Amino acid sequence: MLKLGSGTWRWRGAGGAPALSNGLWALLFGVSVLTALNSAGLILLLLQHAQLSERLAQTDVRLRELLGEPVAPLPAGVTSDPEQLIAHSQYSRDKRSQDDGPPAGTQRGEQQEMMMMMTYSMVPVRILVELCNSTKGICLTGPPGLPGHNGTDGLPGLKGDPGVQGRRGKRGEKGDLGDKGDVGVPGLPGEKGDVGVPGLPGVKGDVGVHGPPGVKGEVGVPGPPGVKGDLGVPGPPGEKGHVGVPGPPGPPGTDGPLGIPGPPGPSAPPRVARSKNQGVVLANPNDDTLAERMAKTDTILTKTENIIKALLGPTNVTKMESTFGTWMQDTAMENDPRIWVVEHFSGRTVKEYKNMESFQNGSANSIDVKKFFQGCGHAVHNGSFYYHIAGTFKVAKFNLQTQQLHTLAIEKALYHNLIYFLHNSKTYFKLAVDEHGLWLIFASSVDENIIVAQLEETTFSITTYINASYPRTKAGNAFIARGVLYITDAKDAKITYAFDLFKREPLSVSVEFRAPTGILTMVSYSPKNQTLYVWDNGYVQTYDVVFLSDD
Repeated sequence: MLKLGSGTWRWRGAGGAPALSNGLWALLFGVSVLTALNSAGLILLLLQHAQLSERLAQTDVRLRELLGEPVAPLPAGVTSDPEQLIAHSQYSRDKRSQDDGPPAGTQRGEQQEMMMMMTYSMVPVRILVELCNSTKGICLTGPPGLPGHNGTDGLPGLKGDPGVQGRRGKRGEKGDLGDKGDVGVPGLPGEKGDVGVPGLPGVKGDVGVHGPPGVKGEVGVPGPPGVKGDLGVPGPPGEKGHVGVPGPPGPPGTDGPLGIPGPPGPSAPPRVARSKNQGVVLANPNDDTLAERMAKTDTILTKTENIIKALLGPTNVTKMESTFGTWMQDTAMENDPRIWVVEHFSGRTVKEYKNMESFQNGSANSIDVKKFFQGCGHAVHNGSFYYHIAGTFKVAKFNLQTQQLHTLAIEKALYHNLIYFLHNSKTYFKLAVDEHGLWLIFASSVDENIIVAQLEETTFSITTYINASYPRTKAGNAFIARGVLYITDAKDAKITYAFDLFKREPLSVSVEFRAPTGILTMVSYSPKNQTLYVWDNGYVQTYDVVFLSDD
């Protein structure tokens, strides 16, 4: 050992070689310890490999026993050494590959639990699990064996159970429209539904058929005595008869015979007063003075020559869009070319045309008559429009110049519930004008006979009522000319009834009128030109009236 100048001592070996340092000795000691541990681990692995090889050989033998294959005895010289067992196992596999395999059904059933090991041995999974458990979790494979011969392909195994459904893939593109399928079998009828909600109350219908007559009531209290009717116009005094021719003188002391009485004077004209059997009295007539009644005497009498002999026509004026309507000219004003038109059987507007040309061209002025009218029985007379106020028992007088409205109530007349006086034109009241003035025609609510009332124009009142003794159900239309009421049949084909309004007696008449087709909604007589104004199925027409006195 030498001592250096710095105080450090170094060992020297034999012969004077320098000694190792402390750090180098520590390194050599560590390498030695690591080498010893690796060697111990290698030895342990070799031992475990030998044990695993032995167990593998035993497992192979056991497996063949389980599969029912014959187990060949170990050949001579083969001990339980793992390498000899492995060689023997390889020999057995080569031999089995040359022999026929197990039945197909058995092979397919057991292939589900087999797995291929690196030694090319078929080992059940459960055997491998037991082997791993017996080695306390250390499962090491042995060295690779020799490659085996190509075995025959086994039959495909059985289809396994369906696995857990995977995640739903993305939605594919919409495919083409398929062919239309056949019509299916009709299904069974469904069950009856619940009762619906009650509907709203219906519109009031027409009046039903009259029921049986009721029980007769008690006798009422006697009413006051009726008003005495007006006296008829007194006739002129008759002329005094002629004095008879004096007879020859008689014998003395005796009177001569009386002379021949003269002829009686002319009888007075018939009275205009109402008789007791003239129907329903609906209003009080006007009180005319004696002088006024005397002045009317020459105009109220009708003659046989004033009866209609024939109707000439028709002459078409124009065609209207509406089936129902009325067209009129003023029956009193001679030089008034205006024409008034009412379209449809209900409304409140009258159209005024300046003349015939404007009427045919359609240029008109509309006038509101303040109340709704009903029917097609209107009239224009002396600048006023006369009509029935719809839904009431009143007729109206509307002054076309001043727009003033006057009304007149007609008691005990049919005016609603679709019980029309003239059914074809849906009319309850018909206004008419002739040479004697203004008239009103309607049906009585007592016996449904036709009643004619003469109107006083100035006061708009009724002077007298006349029962025409004709049922409304047989009438098609009606008009008045020269004091005679004319009524057509139900089809408006001919005039079948006439009634003298002054003599209070029916007349024999039969005049052809028109073809029984379409709807005749209006016919009125104009005394200004002795013409019938007609609205026939939408056509506006005129007829010339021929009287017997015209011959």
